[in-house]
Amino acid sequence: MLATWHFHIEISSRCTLFCPRCARQEVPDGFVNTDLKLDFFKRNFTPQFIKQHVEKITFCGDDGDPIYAHDLIPVIDYIKSVEDIEIVIVTNGSYKKPEWWSELGSVLTRRDSVHFSLDGWDQDSNNKYRVNCDWESIITGINSLRANTQATLIWAAIAFKFNEDNINLMQTMAEQLGMDRFQLTKSTKFGSIYPAYGNNDELEPSGKYVSSTKRFEREIVNFTKRENQINGINLDLYRKTKAVNGILPLCKIGNKGLYISAQGLLFPCCWVANRYNHNNEWQQLAKSFDLNKRDLRDCVQDKFWVTELETYRWQECKTKCNASVVDENYATEW
Repeated sequence: MLATWHFHIEISSRCTLFCPRCARQEVPDGFVNTDLKLDFFKRNFTPQFIKQHVEKITFCGDDGDPIYAHDLIPVIDYIKSVEDIEIVIVTNGSYKKPEWWSELGSVLTRRDSVHFSLDGWDQDSNNKYRVNCDWESIITGINSLRANTQATLIWAAIAFKFNEDNINLMQTMAEQLGMDRFQLTKSTKFGSIYPAYGNNDELEPSGKYVSSTKRFEREIVNFTKRENQINGINLDLYRKTKAVNGILPLCKIGNKGLYISAQGLLFPCCWVANRYNHNNEWQQLAKSFDLNKRDLRDCVQDKFWVTELETYRWQECKTKCNASVVDENYATEW
């Protein structure tokens, strides 16, 4: 069955940025700006369901940024009123006022974390990829959160050609801001891996900063003793899950989380939910798991997940969850 302990939710498809390798820019057709409201969560994530199943919710989108969702703070407040499960927020951090960050900090606990996706060290450098970012409001947000929450704060950078010589500078800045962790991601979305980006990909860094697998790789530096803890359920499911047709499915292990799009559609992961052409079948399949029309408990118990899904015939399954690359670290990191 699906790993229901972790849900990865795109609470909003809205974003203020124009990152060139985001699906918003690469696949504009079919894109819709929308939010998931508080009543959606109360209807699907009932107190009983949360207490029986859910250990973690990650707010991050294929298209959108969670901080632009109208109901983000009320939704977190509702969830925390039921159970102090782990909340993760991944954001670019731009354009919110300090009062908003303070309010967000007030509903987060020590179990939670906020990842600020920052690839530069000032407005000009960060804007090279995070196009239309606002550096001043980002730093204000980090400072406001640090003063108002015990949640873990993470500077999450992607290695690019324009920043690879300043990674140490970004790491130093993160520590000086009182953040708990610096995370460097080695991406795959470069010309040497995807020919569509060309032979002279201006964003591609030197080889040591490009992922050597079909999925991103990460390097983490902890500044405090609040090191990332592997969820016990996650580790147990990894050890119990057997490969099927050469696939060790993360949707049965849970570290990536079952994905719910801003349209309220349930997918086994965010990778098959991305609106690229090779995922066209999943855009149709997910309509059968519309949480605006069906209850979440009913959807996760559907026989599809133990019959059709387990063919693992889709491209994303064959690359991201190939048993040859899914080791313990791969299967337990976010």
